[in-house]
Amino acid sequence: MRSPWCAARSMAAAFVFLLLTVPALAAQPRGERGARSGAPEAGAPASAGAGATVLPDSLLQSSLRVFLDCQGGVRGCDRQFFVQEMGFVNWVRDRFDSDVHLLLTSLNAGNGGRQITVNFLGQKGYAGKMDTLVVSTLPNDADDVVRRELLRTFQLGLAPYVARTPIASRLRLTLANGFVAPTINPRAVKDRWNLWLYRVDGNVNASGEQLVRTTNLSSTLSAARTTDKWKINVGATGSYNERDFKVFQTNRTNPALRDTVSVVVLQRAANANALFGRTINAHWTAGVKIAGGFSEVLNQKLSVRVSPAIEYNYFPWSEATRRQLTALYYVGPNYYQYYGRTVFDEVEETRFNHTLLLALTQRQKWGNTNLTLEGSQYLHDPNRNHVTLSGFVDLRLGRGFSLNFRGSASRVRDQIYIAANAQSERDILTQRQQLQTNFRYNMNVGIGYTFGSIYNTVVNQRFGNLGELGRRFGSFGN
Repeated sequence: MRSPWCAARSMAAAFVFLLLTVPALAAQPRGERGARSGAPEAGAPASAGAGATVLPDSLLQSSLRVFLDCQGGVRGCDRQFFVQEMGFVNWVRDRFDSDVHLLLTSLNAGNGGRQITVNFLGQKGYAGKMDTLVVSTLPNDADDVVRRELLRTFQLGLAPYVARTPIASRLRLTLANGFVAPTINPRAVKDRWNLWLYRVDGNVNASGEQLVRTTNLSSTLSAARTTDKWKINVGATGSYNERDFKVFQTNRTNPALRDTVSVVVLQRAANANALFGRTINAHWTAGVKIAGGFSEVLNQKLSVRVSPAIEYNYFPWSEATRRQLTALYYVGPNYYQYYGRTVFDEVEETRFNHTLLLALTQRQKWGNTNLTLEGSQYLHDPNRNHVTLSGFVDLRLGRGFSLNFRGSASRVRDQIYIAANAQSERDILTQRQQLQTNFRYNMNVGIGYTFGSIYNTVVNQRFGNLGELGRRFGSFGN
């Protein structure tokens, strides 16, 4: 059996191979897709030329405000992509601030694809104005194809609403190339929150049976502000996990009897972090990340990290929704206090480390690629290092034929936090603390082939709710 490190080297070779071959695959002409319910595929987005005229702020402030609502995780619903490609509307974060509420739902179609229904719900000055358009996808459509079909549908469906705004005089519906839609400047819109977005989340999860009870509590606070020049993320998280096991032990005074003993396992952690990033140009970004917290699983009573960072994207960031090839490097001090003395005889220490991360992300008509190679090393001892290769590749190799691969492999030599005292059998079985290891890996390879009618877009949801014991009767495509 091959070692995980050999698997990691094989994955690294695959990483390099994809870097060389994927652009060539993307450039190859695509075969005929077969019949669809929509119009031709959208081409690459037009970019503003050097002589493009910038619209006045007074006109941009009156642009249509749109809220995107993708119910049930509709495939292809990529908000960042739509914001970039449809810059002539204001995309808002709350439906109560919108002029038009875009409500998307999807159902399984008879051909194994999805029927996506786009509801255009007018609000405020457009109250009572409604429209519905339907997009039918094939089971093997790539995500990029689906989101471009949704983009085309949004543009058509929003046209009657945009026609009632002052910006309508600057837009036209045409099949010809060369027209450049204006892009909304967020600073042109009055915003009492000054572009800050806040979120508070809390979760309580409880489950149990006769001999086992589990309780999980978690909370998250976050704030973010994003502009063309700055990216600021601030957040804090906390978690409390309790598992209560009922185990049987022999009674010491009467061996013929058994006693029920409760074994409680607690895992608590909290973390606060801040990220500040500054755009340098179309490819370079500089910033710093600050983090602090504690983790019982990692034997860390207190950890504080400060990491200045710099990032380079081979492709311009304006193409980030389609492809990214980035190199991220950060270095800085780490301060640790431990619950128990470590295997290196430390109860607290300050160590510098540095990390290099290479990442490739692509969303094209032929499929999706997401590969990451990360290496980290403590500067006081180069042998204390960590290398991880992970990724996901989904290739549409032919009509109805797809191949996907997901996995990761790590060589682990930087667990300086492992407690020196031997863990009990109970701690090992319940994974109360992180176990010492030299490697980690997981992988999954999938292959799929769909054939048959591509014309059947009929939706029939009967027998769609069969309960936990009736999943074997699930419809095709689920």
